[in-house]
Order: sequence, then structure tokens, then C-alpha cells
Amino acid sequence: MRHLRLPAFPLLSAEIDMIGWTLADFQAGYQAGRFSASDVAAACLARIARLEPYLNAFISLNMALMEDATQVDAEWRAGVRKGPLHGVPIVIKDNMNLAGVRTTAGYAGFASDDRVVAPSGGVFNGIDLVPERDASVVARLKQAGALIVGKSNLPDFGLDGLRADSSYNGDTLNPYDARLAPGASSTGSAAAVAAGFAVASLGTDTAGSILFPASAQGLVGLKPSFGMVPIDGIFPGLSSHHDVAGPIAKTVSDVALLMDVLAGPTSADPRTTRRAGKPDFVSALDADAFRGARIGLFEPGQWAPHLHPAVAEHYRIMTEVLTRLGAELVPVVFADTDWRARWESRTSFVDTNSYLAGVDAFLAALGGSNPSSRLAFKERAGFEIGAGTTAPLHGLLSSAAINVGADDAGMIGVVEQAATLRAHYEAILRHKRIDALFFPRSVNPLPDIGGDTLAYLGDQVVGTEINEMGLPVVTVPAGFLEDGRPIAVDIVGAAIDTDAAVLAFAYAFEQATLLRRPPALSI
Repeated sequence: MRHLRLPAFPLLSAEIDMIGWTLADFQAGYQAGRFSASDVAAACLARIARLEPYLNAFISLNMALMEDATQVDAEWRAGVRKGPLHGVPIVIKDNMNLAGVRTTAGYAGFASDDRVVAPSGGVFNGIDLVPERDASVVARLKQAGALIVGKSNLPDFGLDGLRADSSYNGDTLNPYDARLAPGASSTGSAAAVAAGFAVASLGTDTAGSILFPASAQGLVGLKPSFGMVPIDGIFPGLSSHHDVAGPIAKTVSDVALLMDVLAGPTSADPRTTRRAGKPDFVSALDADAFRGARIGLFEPGQWAPHLHPAVAEHYRIMTEVLTRLGAELVPVVFADTDWRARWESRTSFVDTNSYLAGVDAFLAALGGSNPSSRLAFKERAGFEIGAGTTAPLHGLLSSAAINVGADDAGMIGVVEQAATLRAHYEAILRHKRIDALFFPRSVNPLPDIGGDTLAYLGDQVVGTEINEMGLPVVTVPAGFLEDGRPIAVDIVGAAIDTDAAVLAFAYAFEQATLLRRPPALSI
């Protein structure tokens, strides 16, 4: 069931290319006075009004968007420039808290205008969760002057690796082809950018949820190093040891600019405080980054099985690009080490995790009259969180058999084990002088929307491993297969906190290939 309301907006008074322009184009246009923030907001809403009934990228829109744009216009006239995103339209995922606006996390049970059919046979209205404070990433967008267009659709609790089949809002479609899978849980965030509803968006990633939708929809997505970007105020909370938030955009430059806004320590998220500061991501971009670099290649059986023939041929052509850019390609990085055996002996997050403790932590931080725990929610709503969910992975992660407290010895052991594995990974790459890994995003072509979630997750060359170790990875558009399916490549950091380096490599690849093209949305 769809619930979207559209705010009133005026007729367009300026030519604004929402589907083609990048952050730099908007910055230059504002500086030259070619358009106003009100023009930009109206252009976003006009495009949303035309295409959103088809794509279903949003759960809610900012009903005060035109008023916010009017305020930005007043600030520009007064000579006030808040930051690099001043007047730039951005979409956030609806598992991120925006003060005074309901957070649904895609779940009908978190919405009073929807209902849940509980296993007991009862039918109950949902409960609105309205946070008192912004998530840190949302606060940083506002501080940089961004216009928050709305909150994007996602599968319930973000727990689907293939699509955004939300119990509250239904499916989001892939703007390139409605038959194709749109990606994992940040699907709505990616669709909003690909369709030109905003310039960029924020997503979250547990095991590919930024990377898959970005790659499926011809966009750049960065899964940052664990702790590089704060995730307080994002469902399910602070207990997970490898969840991250990160940007999705049309270009590597846009992703780097967003990282300059988003990254850095904050007391609201203790995991970010291990850093004294943050890199300068935009300044690190380098079209010549591959010259003299040693780049590790895909090794069948180490990260994933053999590649589909079409993917393998495409990947071979992409590696030739790196050779032309001056890279030294290293075909064997892990196969002559004990890496795979050590990796397979670990306890993974699907065997022991603190997901439920994270839900409690998220609820407790909402403030106000919101239920402060899962138990308090059940007492008020009449059903347990998760009743009536459409998320295929909810039963797995919420299982009492694998859930422990965030400070439980078992959870601490999993975190320590992941840190040890990361140290071993970093030592291997350091010993072999590898600057980054260059992989296909997936071993198989992008599946259809009706595909199998677990199979799609298993198609990733890097996903769970990279998240558990907290390493950065960026996915970059690499064209299309013969049947028109988007395809992408991933660049993985040689160590944690090498986010700026992987973006530099991604920028060099992007500038040398320019393989992205926007979807042909003719409706």
C-alpha cells in the first residue's frame, strides 16, 4: 500500500537538469545566480510527481521542502554560505532519524497509518516512531546546507539483499529496467538519484546494501571504513560491529565531496572517536592514481567462485584499462596463503550478533513519548516488532538463538576475531605491496527482480567479509552487458581507513572510462 503525499510546488522557472547535473554543476549554478533553491526544489518535486508513481523510491517527502528552499534563497541573498551542499537536494534512507519526522525503517508496524497482522491472528495499527534528534549524518547534511528532499523506501528493517519490498510501501523499481533487481536495502536511495529526484543520497550497508543498489542502478557507492561515518540515530542502533552509512551519487567526485561532509568523529557515536580527524577526500582524487600502483585481481575460490562467462569477459576488459593507466596487476594475492582457511573458521555475524540489542538501543535513543524498548513497544502496540514483516532476512538476524548483548563475551569474541582477520588481511597486502584490490561487483549478471535474495547476496565477490573486517570499498559503474544489465567494478582498500585512496583509484577508473549513462526514463 502506497502512502506518499506530495507537497505543493510552483511551475518551473529555470532549466535544471536533475538527471544529468552533478554537485559541481549545482554549486556553479548557485554561484552564478542562474537559478534559486526554490527553482531546484520545484524541479525535484516536478520530476517526483511525474515518475514516483511508477518507481516508488520514497516512503515520505519533506512537506516543507519549498519553505526550506525559500530559507536557503534568503541565506544566499544575505551572503551566508553554510557549506558545500548549500541548496543541494539530498535524499536520506528511512532508517535514519530526521527530528520531528517519523522513521519507519520500511516496516508497517512503525506507521500509524498502516496495520500489522500478527501471528496470533490479531490486526493492529502501527505506532509512529518520531525522533527528537537528527542522526549525526543528517545533522551534518543540514550543517552543510543540504535540502532534505525526503526519506527513501527500503525493505523492512533493511533486511533484504535484492530489493525494497517494504511492508509499508511495496517495491521500488529499477529506473533502468523494471524487470531487473534494483539492489539491496538502499534501493530507494539509489533510485532517487538515478531518476533525478535528488543529486545524491545516503544509504546504509551491512552486507552490500550500498554497493548492490548503486551498481544495479549505474551509480557510485562507497561503503566507508567502519567508524569513518557516524551511525547513531540509524536503525537498528549502535550495537552492530560492522554496519556503516555512506553516500550514493552519480560520480566519484560527488561521493568524495559528501564524504568530506559526513566523515569524522563525534561523541554521539563512540566508534568514530578512534580517529583524531578525517582525510580530505576531494583533494585526494587523482586521475593518475593507478600509475605505479600494484593492484590485486580476482582469484576464483578465494572470495567467490568462478565468474559467469559474460562477467569474466567484461572483467578482463576492465583490467586492461588498469594496465593502460600504468598499474601493475597482481593475479595471486591470497591463493598462496592461509587466508581462506582462516576466514572459513571464523564465527560470522549470522552465527552470533547483537541485532536485537541494537533495536533496543535505537528505541531508547528516540526520546519523547516513543517506546524505549522492544518490550515497551509490544506493550503499547499489541504485537512484537517484526510481526507481519516482508523482510526475508528478519527471521535470521532476530533469532534468539544467535542474539546476545552488545557487551556479551560471545559478541566481543566475534569483534576481536574480525579484527584479527583484518590484521592478517592487511599484513598479506602489505607484504605483497598491494595498494588495492580490483574486483567485479558480482560473479553473475544482475538478476531479475523476482530472483533469490540469498543467492544474490552470495553472488557478491566482496560483501560480508569486507563489512566484518570494516574495510572500505567503492563500486563504480562499468557499463552494461549485451542485454542492457548494468555492471560495475569494486575497488577494495588495502587496510581500514584507506577510503581516500580507494576513491582516488575509483576516480582514475571513472575518468578513463566514463561508462556511466543515465536511464532512459521516457514516462
